Amino acid sequence: MKYVCPLCNGLYTVQRNCIKCNGSMDDQGAVVNYHDNYSPYLLDEITNNVDGVRKDQCLHLFRCTDCGFEESYAIQREIY
Repeated sequence: MKYVCPLCNGLYTVQRNCIKCNGSMDDQGAVVNYHDNYSPYLLDEITNNVDGVRKDQCLHLFRCTDCGFEESYAIQREIY
């Protein structure tokens, strides 16, 4: 049994509104991808241990298209 992030794998998208200006927020990808130059290429088994959320979640960065506000949201991984 393996958990996969539906956003990272393009299974669906999430619509979020900015808490500052109510503008739409774009998914910027998993937070672990921003740790260093090699992070996007590491296996999930490694990055699952450093993002600060449960193993069945993936922490994603969202940025407001209007004001630039950024916020992280935990996305529930699905069993694949």
